[in-house]
Amino acid sequence: MNDFLLKHVKKMLEIGKNLVLKSPLLDNEIGTINVKGDHTIAMDKAVEDALIEYIKSNNIPANIFSEEIGEIKFHDNPKYLVAFDPLDGSTNYKIGKNIYPFGLLIAVYDGLEPKLNEVIVAGAIEYSRNLSWTFFENQTFDQNNKLVQIKNDWVLDRHTPIFLDLYYKSGYELYRPLAEKLFIRNIGSTIGNLSYVLSNIASGMGGVCMRPEEIGAIYSLIKGAGGITVDHSGNDIGDRVFSSKETYQILAGSPSVINYAVEQLK
Repeated sequence: MNDFLLKHVKKMLEIGKNLVLKSPLLDNEIGTINVKGDHTIAMDKAVEDALIEYIKSNNIPANIFSEEIGEIKFHDNPKYLVAFDPLDGSTNYKIGKNIYPFGLLIAVYDGLEPKLNEVIVAGAIEYSRNLSWTFFENQTFDQNNKLVQIKNDWVLDRHTPIFLDLYYKSGYELYRPLAEKLFIRNIGSTIGNLSYVLSNIASGMGGVCMRPEEIGAIYSLIKGAGGITVDHSGNDIGDRVFSSKETYQILAGSPSVINYAVEQLK
């Protein structure tokens, strides 16, 4: 069954990639507001519609949660929950001219009310650099099916890059103790931050309120590469139950750097 789900996740990543390549500037707002209160742009909707249609047409026994439309129940006997962000980094997509990173995040959970550590298969693709990853059998692989291993011998100083989501004012306030102790950066998208961590360009990533459509893919892909994913108190978030109505504090990446960051925040 895991092979079956992996095949479908890879196909969904391919669908997203093909849509973006076909229409690289489909960035007009379409007049609707998504479930988190943001204006939906056309590419968000195009990818979401295509992925929902794929799940339904292949009769994958799952409930669906997506950023734009929210929860969908269509199968008579669902066994899984598929959560995805059809276009993570929408602003990067609109203004970045395919230079700023943006992409697609997918997680397939075992059960309908799963914990975050119950992701069976996950996938992520970052379009601007054509990079992708999958989580399968508790390991993370790149687009060439090579095992990904997060570096854990970073020097802990002000030159060590950590990518933190600073979209919210509370992020600036919370991460103030890390200033000049680590090299804080912000790339404008969760998938961009993730891509730098999995490529060992960055030591870690973090955010004050990661969305439910993103959290499962981040948790599993980081853990599968030997990293850790914790809240700001240092507690592994895997036992948290997935909720479409919640957001999540995270620090994720190289264990030595993340543990150091947690100590500084305390």
